[in-house]
Amino acid sequence: MNIKTLLRDNFLQYSSYVIKDRAIASVIDGFKPVQRRIIHSLFEMNDGNFHKVANVVGNTMKYHPHGDTSIYEALVNMANKDLFIEKQGNFGNLLTGDPASASRYIECRLTPLAFEVLYSKEITTYEPSYDGRNAEPLIFPAKIPVILIQGSEGIAVGMAAKILPHNFNEILRAVKSELLGEAYKLYPDFPTGGIVDVNEYADGNGKVLVRAKIEPTDDNKAILIKELPFGETTESLIASIERAIRKNYIKVSSINDFTTENVEIELTLPRGVYANEIIEKLYHYTNCQVSISVNLLLLSDRYPVIYTVTDIIKFHAEHLQKVLKMELELERSKILEKIFSKTLEQIFIEHKIYKILETISKESDVVDIVMSEIVKYGDRFSRKIVLDDIENLLKIPIRKISMFDIDKNNKDIQILSKELKSVESNIESIKNYAINFIDKLLAKYSKMYHRKTEISLIESKNAREIATKNMKIYVSLKAGFVGTSLIDGEFIGNASYYDKVLIFKKDSYILKNIEDKTFIEKNNVSVLVYDINNSKEQVFSIIYLNKVDNFYYVKRFRIDKFLTDKVYYFLNKDDEFIDFTFNAQFVAFSTSRDVVKMIDINNFMIKSRISVGKRISNNIIKKVKFK
Repeated sequence: MNIKTLLRDNFLQYSSYVIKDRAIASVIDGFKPVQRRIIHSLFEMNDGNFHKVANVVGNTMKYHPHGDTSIYEALVNMANKDLFIEKQGNFGNLLTGDPASASRYIECRLTPLAFEVLYSKEITTYEPSYDGRNAEPLIFPAKIPVILIQGSEGIAVGMAAKILPHNFNEILRAVKSELLGEAYKLYPDFPTGGIVDVNEYADGNGKVLVRAKIEPTDDNKAILIKELPFGETTESLIASIERAIRKNYIKVSSINDFTTENVEIELTLPRGVYANEIIEKLYHYTNCQVSISVNLLLLSDRYPVIYTVTDIIKFHAEHLQKVLKMELELERSKILEKIFSKTLEQIFIEHKIYKILETISKESDVVDIVMSEIVKYGDRFSRKIVLDDIENLLKIPIRKISMFDIDKNNKDIQILSKELKSVESNIESIKNYAINFIDKLLAKYSKMYHRKTEISLIESKNAREIATKNMKIYVSLKAGFVGTSLIDGEFIGNASYYDKVLIFKKDSYILKNIEDKTFIEKNNVSVLVYDINNSKEQVFSIIYLNKVDNFYYVKRFRIDKFLTDKVYYFLNKDDEFIDFTFNAQFVAFSTSRDVVKMIDINNFMIKSRISVGKRISNNIIKKVKFK
């Protein structure tokens, strides 16, 4: 085998293993293998009491070959979803990011919901564990779309899954609506609350925009962050705010974290800065607003498939009926078997078949003789009588025979027959039975799962629009420098991070980024702070002499090119620069004949920077003044 074949085969095996057995959850029960093994261990250990997480981890290691750390982390993560695992002790804090205590100090057990929607041992398929010593479930026959309720995230070879959590009640109502043929819409609901914009959420794919809930204090001098964006903690959010403060994007005098059971981060504002000015900047410059891309990738028959939320609801509406029908058929079989056993015992005792045993001399004939007597009543049985049934009859103790109550036995059979009719009726109307099952779950658990995240259209402003002009810009035309740190420079204006420095020469202009100190050459005509957002409002006026026809011209233009460090010419080689200004309305000039003229240049058309200007004089202009 050559190295190419070896690498290909091993890579394919590794890729397949990571996709199928590590990173991607199943569409049926919503679990990755480690999660399924944890739940299986808790079912296995269940005695109604809490168990040390360390013991649960140890028991799960019988099924999971990747060490205790991955099991512990997965268990804590599942427990904090408050769905199938009940916690006791410090399991960390989703809001602050504080870690859970060591596994020996915390305890857990399964919730009643886990038994109602996951556990059905008799219809669960099991397979050998990794070492062949134990059996583990291939998949749980989940009765609800677990994957949509708790969400999931995983990175495999060449693919990644990002599934957002949804509200328990809304998911169950959607399954019910699907069973009834009614319309429904589902959107994410996050444990940290916040605000979500689902404008680009494509039924489980696409992306969502999530925001923290922020409100000003009554005096408008401080800001309170009350809920977090999904995926953020108070620690990570405060760190992003501190970064924005260091970069001068926002001004905050102090940050106080008062978070306990609910989020409360207080941002105290300096004098002269008000809350409504800062909130929009928090959304733009910090993790108070984040965009989350989602990809609803799941395993179906051990193959990765991209679903939509609607696909999963439809799948689980059918799957629920299938699982419930299997359970009902199993229950029907058990009831029929009970009726069969009670009928068999009654015939054996009522017709005194047991007394025949006194007349039989050979032990080998006992079973055959009893069988021959029992089969005479075969029309009363729901199935064929087998040897094991006769063996069970022969084991009935004398005390039970002597104390047997025929009337009570008949009543028991009647009760079982009613139960059988009810089960068979449910099987025939399995859709209604499934709807009733959903209704019972909602009646029992709906109060525990209120929606936490507000759905709203987020209207984001352009970052340039909200940028604070908090940098002071200085220039030294003689020295040929511009920047924020010139000691002896002339102050030319305040600028934001997005502004540029506009440098006018006698025939061209150039835009530069704002830095501490930038060399711009000497003898420039003018240096300005330039706000690209207001480029349509700023009109520049140039007076120049065309040396070919000896006429003086005024040209009005706007900046139309914005690439930094590139020279843009506005005069030709045959033109001589006379004067320059911006946003002027009038120009007054005197000629060599001592004639003074004033022209309203607002009447002149605004053209491109390379166009020819408007003639204003053929006499030599001695002095120019713009107004």
